[in-house]
Amino acid sequence: MRIETMRGIVGALMIAAAGIGSVAIGTVSAEAQQAVRASVNDQPITNYDVQQRVKMLTLFRQKSGDKLALDQLIDESLADQVAKRANLTLPTDAQINERIAGIAKQVKLSIPQFEKALNQQGVQIDTLRKFFRGQMTWATVLRAKASSLKPDVSESDIQAEMAKEGVSADTATIKEFKLQQIVFVIPKGSPAGMAGRRTAEAESFRKRFPGCDGSLALAKTLKGVVVLDIGRRDSTQVEGDAAADLMKTPVGGTLKPSVTDRGVEVIAVCDVKEVQSTAGVRANAERTLLQQQTEGLETKFKAELRDNAKIVYN
Repeated sequence: MRIETMRGIVGALMIAAAGIGSVAIGTVSAEAQQAVRASVNDQPITNYDVQQRVKMLTLFRQKSGDKLALDQLIDESLADQVAKRANLTLPTDAQINERIAGIAKQVKLSIPQFEKALNQQGVQIDTLRKFFRGQMTWATVLRAKASSLKPDVSESDIQAEMAKEGVSADTATIKEFKLQQIVFVIPKGSPAGMAGRRTAEAESFRKRFPGCDGSLALAKTLKGVVVLDIGRRDSTQVEGDAAADLMKTPVGGTLKPSVTDRGVEVIAVCDVKEVQSTAGVRANAERTLLQQQTEGLETKFKAELRDNAKIVYN
């Protein structure tokens, strides 16, 4: 979710938590709520789904309206179907619960209080879960689509981009990291609040982190914590926010916890060294070229999916 959207959620829920500016909730018959507004390859989107999305967007101070909400739900349904067909890794319940717990923490509410504040505004907690799941699935599908375009970047293109940047193979270096992974295991079937509790444990562990040589001994004092040496990785092998965080983390430091399908994971930096290599600048050149090629990809891809789908409006 974008930063401005997150700020909107926090601000709106602080008002909701204080009981100010409550939204009047009309009574709608169960039959009307379950009426199908559209189907996407025979997967229904109900009137209730659309109404809930409109209320949520309004609460979060985003552009809203019946058509916009329905379009979002159609696109998310298409993305979910594509992800399942391609066997892409879908967002886990733990990852979604972590996001919800993070927002609740920002507005200084427990999860039950947070859910109550949403309900007072006519928005169900499952509506927020569905929104997060849709956003995260879209991001996964879009990354896979962008990755499939890599063969369009030729070696000559990369060399030309490097020359344009004035890169010298004699002086180019890259950072190489020796890393350790500390996993706070979340067993399958754990309750929704487990991700939040394990994240709190991981944050406490980070504050006491004694360095990679002492991490195993500290982990043994805790329940369900595994320490793994994951060897050396260079800066081209780590992507996204983690790459930026890794570059800023000193030896003996740790990255902020992240929720995965195994549990809550913390990456520790055991050693860093500079090695002579053009790999880093090559990777940057390739990313620049890919960004140029994939401008407007999301809009084009959504249109492509809609063209190939059976969408029926009621």
